Amino acid sequence: MKCLLVVALLPALALGLAVRPCANNAPIPQDVRVVGCTAEPCVIPIGGMVDMDCDFLSPRATNTVGAALEIYLGDFRVPYELPANQQNACNFFEAGSCPVAQGEFINYHLSTPAAAPFAGITVDLQLQLTDDSGAPLFCFRSSAQIVAA
Repeated sequence: MKCLLVVALLPALALGLAVRPCANNAPIPQDVRVVGCTAEPCVIPIGGMVDMDCDFLSPRATNTVGAALEIYLGDFRVPYELPANQQNACNFFEAGSCPVAQGEFINYHLSTPAAAPFAGITVDLQLQLTDDSGAPLFCFRSSAQIVAA
């Protein structure tokens, strides 16, 4: 019985989340996997963790990689900033390292607390990694439904 359960869950674990491109036309990652989510909107409890992996090939070489997570309620940008230590994406590479070579395979892991002023809303999350000059290495949008813990 346990084997059947594992076999049944394997496709859900292997498939990434379908994400949308950002307005800046930056490349999107090859694969985005969010723990506990296989389709938009991902359900995120307030106080829970947003836990995701992004696989991408770097479009160019860079010495540093910055990370930014933005939250949008419709067209309104909700004030939010990743904790300072998470803004240096190099510290969260599971595969690859800084400096990054052009064409290098990178697996970036983001695990950050979900903070929201209230539950019962659906927001867009925009995650972007940038190079030394601030140009995007990738950017994508995904919907999240914020629920009470």
